[in-house]
Amino acid sequence: MDITITMVSGSHTVSVNPQDTVGSLKIKIQSMLGVDPQRQRLVFINGQKTPLNDDSKPISYYGLQHGSQVSLLVTEPPLPAPIQVTLKNEKGQPSTYDIQPGETVSNFKNRVEKREGVPASQQRLIHESREMQGGKLEDYSVRNHSTIYMTLRLRGG
Repeated sequence: MDITITMVSGSHTVSVNPQDTVGSLKIKIQSMLGVDPQRQRLVFINGQKTPLNDDSKPISYYGLQHGSQVSLLVTEPPLPAPIQVTLKNEKGQPSTYDIQPGETVSNFKNRVEKREGVPASQQRLIHESREMQGGKLEDYSVRNHSTIYMTLRLRGG
């Protein structure tokens, strides 16, 4: 039987067997449209909106028939969970920061400047005996519960 997959960009017809599972339908959609099955949200439009949310159930379980319309919503992948790090300032006082794994050293220094009042240009951030000068925090093996030490740059010439 043929069902219609509707999206904002248009509609597509896909041939399925009533005993095909929702998961196998998502794989067909992936091969046809290139959308990762984990990012697909399918809703059967049958006078009401029935989400096809159990990948192991056959599509006939949801009442799909020849000519049925299924709406496809492509979701964004979830953001990675933030991790917590401790910053010890030049006086040894700890502060906890929530960071995203892909956060840059520059962005983190700007956040430290706002909270600690130390200009980013005067900060030296040290993690595992390495000064963090550029790139991302993960480039310096910063992970959950890491401690980053802040010292101040020497003034003068």
